[in-house]
Amino acid sequence: MDNQNVPGKGAAIASLVCGIVSVVCWFFGVTSILSLILGIVGLVLANNSKKAGYNDGLRTAGFVLSLLGTIFGALIFISCVACLGAAGTLGALA
Repeated sequence: MDNQNVPGKGAAIASLVCGIVSVVCWFFGVTSILSLILGIVGLVLANNSKKAGYNDGLRTAGFVLSLLGTIFGALIFISCVACLGAAGTLGALA
């Protein structure tokens, strides 16, 4: 079977790319929302790849990285919002 015509392989590669980019976006507080969005997109693509019958290491790595990007992106986004809210409250009281 030709490796380029495997159903679900393209979605698995896209999931892996989204997962890698979402993990890289953790380190920047402003782009944590981008990390969250790309992590969710990566999870959807990994799920579509599994539904197409592709269950290889690429899909698993994409799923794991996207899951980590989603979780930590959400945590960092929430902490940035909390810090901005605290700073705004302190500025309003002074």
